[in-house]
Amino acid sequence: MHRDENLMKNPFMTNMKFLEQAKDETEFQRILKILTVPAKSGIYISRYDLKKMGSMLGVDIPIKERKEMLKDLFIYAKQMDQMKQFLDIIIDFISYRISQYTQITEDYPKTEKLTSRWIKKAQSLIDFVENMKKEVDIYKNL
Repeated sequence: MHRDENLMKNPFMTNMKFLEQAKDETEFQRILKILTVPAKSGIYISRYDLKKMGSMLGVDIPIKERKEMLKDLFIYAKQMDQMKQFLDIIIDFISYRISQYTQITEDYPKTEKLTSRWIKKAQSLIDFVENMKKEVDIYKNL
């Protein structure tokens, strides 16, 4: 089958240059891992959460493995020149999780030792995503 016909079947595959740069353990793979591994990020992003983020971007992404869904969202956001909006959606989600942890800590003070670690990791994740936002313009022409 001709490459262009394949592109028509999957709209997420149109930016091949971006995908080619996302092979193996690249920076992109590291970002996906950080966002999908709660031990690294301090938060859990479910398939439902990713689906909701997609709809906020105006795309109905199929349900599959979380890392693949997140990858599709990044590709879509880049294609549609909505990367900053997508990163803002992620930051809002992380902030929401932090507020949930804060509420748990207030309601159950004995959880503070645990929730404070999650909050600290989630705060670091916000800083990480904010830095990604700053780099969006730098990588725009890739």
